[in-house]
Amino acid sequence: MRHILSILICAISVLVASATTDFSPYKGVYASNTAEAVITDSVCIMFFQKDSTMQAIIEVPTINLHHQTVFAPNGNVSFPSEIEPFAIKEIDKGININGIDLVKVEDISTVEPYHMTPCSSEFDVGKCLQQWRLGVKCGVVDNMPACEINTNRHMFVYMVNPNMVYIRAAATRNNNNGTLFFQNIRMMKNLNRGEYTMHIKPDNLVFAKNDLEIDNSKFQPNACTYNPDGGIYWSLISFESDNILLNGCGETYQVPRPTKDTGFMEWIQFEPYSTVPEFPSLK
Repeated sequence: MRHILSILICAISVLVASATTDFSPYKGVYASNTAEAVITDSVCIMFFQKDSTMQAIIEVPTINLHHQTVFAPNGNVSFPSEIEPFAIKEIDKGININGIDLVKVEDISTVEPYHMTPCSSEFDVGKCLQQWRLGVKCGVVDNMPACEINTNRHMFVYMVNPNMVYIRAAATRNNNNGTLFFQNIRMMKNLNRGEYTMHIKPDNLVFAKNDLEIDNSKFQPNACTYNPDGGIYWSLISFESDNILLNGCGETYQVPRPTKDTGFMEWIQFEPYSTVPEFPSLK
């Protein structure tokens, strides 16, 4: 899955544009028990439960991208053609989007392109895994949307193509042993595997607000661990100054160090998790 997404994101990199529409007053990650949204300077993605459906909307005015996806319990996926622009207003502790109240669970700051930290030792792995993923890439391939937004604590995808619809919100946490990844919202229709999933965690607000807690015993260099609660441990295989390899549960995930010409629509500022030192590598 990650390999498919990486190929698609590379394909759209030539389509990104500089921001002219300003979502920046509302920038951040927001959540409720039935919805979640990520807003950057030029992109807004909202995921929400409505009646018996799961829905998602993406708006990127700079590239004329405005798309909605609706998952129904019977396995039907539809794409409404008439979509109103997001109506966003500030409320106490958060914002209201299209009539839905959400609480801010993460701040986002955008910055100019910069040189990201090389992975020079085993004690740099956690920082590099967090930092190297940060950024925004959105575009359109054959009239279908593809967008990936990674913040310091969350990872978002909105991707539609003829064989697969993959839309999700996830929490993430990294240290020198690898990445803990947990999808709290998943909308997936995969014709290749016959999968159809529409899910949001019942306690989504609390989940999105709190940091993931890593159990280092779950990191195994030769395996990927599925935790009973839904978390997935992608374990470190190896690292170089510009590339980190993780065991991605059936495939090897590459996390390369971005360069200034990587093609991000927006660069997101790195924020350390805390001043408490990470556990040393288990290698």
